[in-house]
Amino acid sequence: MEQEELSFGDDGPDREPRLGPWMAAHTRLLAACAAVLVVLGLAAGGGWYLYERSWLPQPPPEVALSPSLRFEVFMCGCDGMAKATVEQGQGAEAALRALPQVTSVEVRSGEEMSNERRRSYEGIGDRSVQSSATVGDVLRGTLRRSEDFPAVAEKMKSVPGVAGAWRGPTTFWAGRADAEIALCGKEPMFSDAPECQRSRRAGVTGAATEEEKAAIAARLRDLPGVETIYFEDPGHALKLMKLSDPEHASGGIFTGSFFVKFSDPALARALVPAVRPLAGVFTVFPVPSEG
Repeated sequence: MEQEELSFGDDGPDREPRLGPWMAAHTRLLAACAAVLVVLGLAAGGGWYLYERSWLPQPPPEVALSPSLRFEVFMCGCDGMAKATVEQGQGAEAALRALPQVTSVEVRSGEEMSNERRRSYEGIGDRSVQSSATVGDVLRGTLRRSEDFPAVAEKMKSVPGVAGAWRGPTTFWAGRADAEIALCGKEPMFSDAPECQRSRRAGVTGAATEEEKAAIAARLRDLPGVETIYFEDPGHALKLMKLSDPEHASGGIFTGSFFVKFSDPALARALVPAVRPLAGVFTVFPVPSEG
């Protein structure tokens, strides 16, 4: 039986006759191999594309939003203010519970909340925040309706020992992220801030540039345990502000922020040392829990 032969030698007169029959006999096989290579190439390219996309900052999750009903009444205890007495605290609690616009009240020790705040910052690697034993107690309340807050705040500001009433922060990011990386903005307050002047290229001022944002996102991707990176633009931040504090939303400053979720919250301790020195970063906050 004659064996098929492939020749890679010189261009002799018999080369074409011997190669032609082999090509004709194997056309289908070659076509099939080419098709497989194309599919594998597309799959590899598509897989890499999906991998790259998975590490791009994601937009905030699309969930139903509702007005915040939480608020806080702070008792005196800050610098320059005499600390509210026990009797004043009890009087403020009674006055708050008597308001028909309020459905629930919880009393929190100012020192306890100060310690919680310190621990939350330590949890993202920031040891600069200290506890204070002089902070006044806090009355946490729930409104019957969001629009009832101005009346409650007006009533409580005349109660002895009360420093003021403020709406509670939105809980949108609670459970979805462990920390917020707030970026430098274009407003004068950022131009004068040392945080927005460090590590920046000569001549770069104002809001964080696209190049700086990309570098921040890349640094976040490199941190162990990072599960999801979100980017919140000023429009979304304003939307949340209108739900949590509509009276002050129009005067708010919104610069854009990264939010990051870790697979293990203990790994978040590496965050502040890694990203706070980067150009374009204004500050880093822990995301408050819903409690």
